[in-house]
Amino acid sequence: MRNFMTTIMLSAALAGPLAAQEARLTGTVAESFGRQVIIASPEGRILVTLPEGVLAPAPGTRVDLTGTREGMTFAATGLSIAAAQATGSGEAGLPAPLRGLGLSEVVSRRGERGETKFHARLPGGGWIRAEAQGEQVRQVKSDGVGLPESIVAALLPPRLRGEPRLADFARITEIDLEHGPRGEIEVEGYTRDGIRIEAKFGRDGRLREYERKLNDRGSLSETAARERLAALGYTNIGFIERGPRHVEAVAMNPYGEMVEVRLDDRGRVERERLWTR
Repeated sequence: MRNFMTTIMLSAALAGPLAAQEARLTGTVAESFGRQVIIASPEGRILVTLPEGVLAPAPGTRVDLTGTREGMTFAATGLSIAAAQATGSGEAGLPAPLRGLGLSEVVSRRGERGETKFHARLPGGGWIRAEAQGEQVRQVKSDGVGLPESIVAALLPPRLRGEPRLADFARITEIDLEHGPRGEIEVEGYTRDGIRIEAKFGRDGRLREYERKLNDRGSLSETAARERLAALGYTNIGFIERGPRHVEAVAMNPYGEMVEVRLDDRGRVERERLWTR
């Protein structure tokens, strides 16, 4: 019996440490270089080393991976194109108004009320955040660039598309379909000379509120906010929204976690919370 147990222990020792437990990872290819890719997943951006001989999928491809994971790195032993990508949709999980836009680095999470929140990069530059209930997008906003016309057309009811006040907008940066009993629609954006506009319409299409004002916010500029966040150790800085005396951004903190971070008008961190949870 002793010899038998000794043989087992010796065999285990010769075999080395126990093999790492196999893990699975599903996400969208954000960047690729050689045998390594960056995968945008609900947990953040993960660096993946592909198996020998496997070509890196193009950015925007949805993939399923098996392998071993350590922190925010993943050593893949197997790769397959996600089923939705193989059937030609390539945008599984996105509600209809957000499809066909060429979005990349898409990350989503479930909200406390059962809604789905999205964060993604637009193909022409800039970022958007959106909130949807099933296929219905309730809110979408950009970080200053104009929303694609297809989103505007999909969210604004036909009775509003001919509204004269909409001609004042050189670019629309936010559309919010309220959930309350009044069901109002808020539209925000800018004129050609940079004046900020906020308009609110009722369900019947009538204008309820309208305000034009200079964008004289005292918060950091977008450029200054990005530089400050980088100096604080944040990376992969995406969507940035300026408030009256603060800036909110979605970024990767120094611990490799995707977070929402808020800076005050002096560039100090007021709040940080996990974006994926």
